[in-house]
Amino acid sequence: MKNIFKTLLFGFGLILVQSCDDELNQLPNDSLPPSSYYTNASEFENATRGIYSGFMGGSYYGGSMLSLPDIMSDNVILAQQGRRSNQSFHEWRHSPNLAWGLLYRPYLITNRANLVITNIDNIDDGSEKNNFLGEARASRALAMFDMIRVYGKALTQNGSDTSLGLPIIEGIDPNVRALRPSVQVSYDYVVSELEAAKGLINTDNGTGRLNKDAVNALLSRAYLYMGQYQNAITAANAVTTPIAPISDFPQVWVDASESGVIFKIDQDRNLDGYQPGVEWSQSTANNEVIPEYVMAYSLSNLYSSTDIRKSAYTSILADVDGDLYNAIIKMYGETGQQNGSVDAKVIRAAEVALNKAEAHAMLGQDADALAALDELRSNRYAGFISGGETGAALVAEIKLQRRLELFAEGHRLFDLKRWNEGITRSATDGELFDGTGTPVPAAYLNLAAGSDLFQMPIPQSEINVYPEFQQNPGYN
Repeated sequence: MKNIFKTLLFGFGLILVQSCDDELNQLPNDSLPPSSYYTNASEFENATRGIYSGFMGGSYYGGSMLSLPDIMSDNVILAQQGRRSNQSFHEWRHSPNLAWGLLYRPYLITNRANLVITNIDNIDDGSEKNNFLGEARASRALAMFDMIRVYGKALTQNGSDTSLGLPIIEGIDPNVRALRPSVQVSYDYVVSELEAAKGLINTDNGTGRLNKDAVNALLSRAYLYMGQYQNAITAANAVTTPIAPISDFPQVWVDASESGVIFKIDQDRNLDGYQPGVEWSQSTANNEVIPEYVMAYSLSNLYSSTDIRKSAYTSILADVDGDLYNAIIKMYGETGQQNGSVDAKVIRAAEVALNKAEAHAMLGQDADALAALDELRSNRYAGFISGGETGAALVAEIKLQRRLELFAEGHRLFDLKRWNEGITRSATDGELFDGTGTPVPAAYLNLAAGSDLFQMPIPQSEINVYPEFQQNPGYN
């Protein structure tokens, strides 16, 4: 994969972003330069669609962004019969030469967004122009935020005052090279871009594109990571999308419903070919499962029999040898499919409620925190009755519900590190449905809170091109 600086040179120098997403190329096949392109609303529409296609790659929402945060935490266990994909990450053996190469896609998105923003005055003022501008600014903010989550620290995390963020690239200089600023600078940029986008973007662009609800939802997430809890609450309160009810919830994961979904990466399994579900398992012609990772037995036991998420997220399936697993079906495929090709749900109303609940709890506002938490729980448990939790018990329940709700959506590792908590895996549970099988090796049971391994290393390929580019601590 091209490194980020080669990407910027290529993209800015030729003004052509010809990625593997052929159906959504930013420019037409004759490769016209900006002086001949970006001249009317139709061309800006195509360019904006090109921005969204950048989110699809296998290192991003087409795969790793949804899987690695769970694979690296305590939510799943390696299945011995699988291909052992991503085992180095599961065992925390990642290094600059064995790294999560996320930088390419977010900076590709940034490149495409910058081209739209730079040329936006070529069309008349009005709501259409504002919406294109809002989508571009929100897209590059999301791209930056995801890079910070992977390579930097949350501002609630111990040691964040010395942590590095990622370079902010806004121009189209083909020779751009920028050092990493502080993580505070990068977070401030994320929220400033989202706040600006909020006043520009349409209320309704559909769930496959960013809109006002999506921007407010992302702000609630970003402010939570920054420890700005009142701002997180304000942003969450501005979101109008309701939480998916029990009746709709299972259909969300086979793309038969968009209930509760605020923003997703809308992909076509035939045209795009991205299969985030194969990170968890594949299936045989006889509908047997070939497991890669399965839900950890200890986590499976945390879902009660009245919780709709248990059957929506997992199923006891057999492999060719007849061994049974708590197989992950959350990304198994669309209705009637078992190919792992589904839309990636980037943010949902359920997460917003959890963001709001946590922010209230951090401010000591237990009644408001419980109300937000119960809004979620009442839509997940049949016959739900509130536990009326307060204080430490309430915070613990919010964290539990976040783990149960956002399983396999790319949150667990980031939540643990922003809470300043370590990772603890069972020393006895194996990968089979009843907890038997092969446990996690002793060397990979615990990762201490604050470990440098929570921040991914900058890939060595990036350092080779730009030696001054700062590596994360612990990887030199």
